[in-house]
Amino acid sequence: MAWSTRQLADLAGVTLRSIRHWHDVGLLPQPERRTNGYKQYTARHLVLALRIHRLSALGFGLDDVARMLESEQDGAESLRGLRDELDTRIAGLERVRAEVDELIELGASPDLSSDALLAMEALGDDPASRNIAILLTHLMPAEDTRAMVDALNDAPEELLHVNTAIQQLPPDATEQRIAPLVDRAASVTQEFLAAHGSSFPEVPDIPSDALSTDALTALAVEHMNPAQRRVLELVQERLLAWSEDADGARASR
Repeated sequence: MAWSTRQLADLAGVTLRSIRHWHDVGLLPQPERRTNGYKQYTARHLVLALRIHRLSALGFGLDDVARMLESEQDGAESLRGLRDELDTRIAGLERVRAEVDELIELGASPDLSSDALLAMEALGDDPASRNIAILLTHLMPAEDTRAMVDALNDAPEELLHVNTAIQQLPPDATEQRIAPLVDRAASVTQEFLAAHGSSFPEVPDIPSDALSTDALTALAVEHMNPAQRRVLELVQERLLAWSEDADGARASR
């Protein structure tokens, strides 16, 4: 009794592509051919194809399949390794399921992680705040999100007033109008960071995090007009100078 490639695939319950792939990787030996050139598979090929299919269906990689086909003694060890891998995958799926259940309960968009939703409680739900929440919670460890949100929720009223004033700044605002706003913003932000700075993740001085910081800054200023960007630039300069002075004072002690 001999079968064609199609018949072997049908009998084994696999696709033609699987049979051909097993040939390519050396798991299934090539059969003899008839005088007309057609392959003729035997019962030995069928049993081997069923064994390969069984092991693959359990989740073993083809390297593991090849090893177990050579020696059944490797089976127990391979099964224990597969069991550990399945435990890891199941735990990951359970975490995803829990997050999906939470999003369903909240009626939230699936593109928002639970951390991003948490950040939006403090940042706002407007498009700009949404984008910042998505990127910020991607860049920072999950355990830091709650501390950051608590700190932002504890922000002084003056900081909120300054933020509103910056948002209302027209694009053609003069330096005379910008300067006092910079003074107010730098002062209240400095006080806020002095009280809550430890709640925000520090960015190590390495290229990858420098790129992350650049990305966050670019997103923050994306919807700002020229005057608003000018305020942000000047406030950052003030805060950097303040930080350098503080570091210098600590070093001199």
